[in-house]
Amino acid sequence: MAKRHKGMMSLPGVPAASSSEPESKVDWIEEMVGALFDPIIVWPSPWQDTIPEWMKKDMPLHRLAHLMRCLHGEAKHDEACDLEALIYMYPRTLEAPLDEEWTRIYVYLGTKVMGDKVPQEMREDKLRDDYERDLRDLKRWIRKKKVEARKQRQRREKAEAKEKEKAAAVVPAKCEQLPFF
Repeated sequence: MAKRHKGMMSLPGVPAASSSEPESKVDWIEEMVGALFDPIIVWPSPWQDTIPEWMKKDMPLHRLAHLMRCLHGEAKHDEACDLEALIYMYPRTLEAPLDEEWTRIYVYLGTKVMGDKVPQEMREDKLRDDYERDLRDLKRWIRKKKVEARKQRQRREKAEAKEKEKAAAVVPAKCEQLPFF
């Protein structure tokens, strides 16, 4: 049964365990294009418009770096990158206080993304195993939603192209009349 996250960060629908995709099935070209153009998944909130621009601007670079780590076996392909998880949580942190677990996870993500910019007394360099598991579940869920949005966009674009093609075929070609004089 899926574990429900306790406290203020409850995420229904986030599975407790997930099987990773076999690496042979990964279309790396599609993943690279996705790293550049996939939507950013955020906690639905009135605060989602306050996400710092530098985070949105840095997203493609973090996604590409994550793909490189996946290629070298240093990261899991079925998970979103750290910045994606941080951005997802950002609007949620502005709504109400998080419980201890999700506060530590949020600070941990901030430490990983921002590095030395995080003051030493605020850093969270390591997570407990159960917190790490919950973070991985969140990252898998974000990735799943991102891929679903990508596939939906591709279907929509394909349908629009077919509609354009149909409309072009229905309209008779413009006949030009040669002038006789």
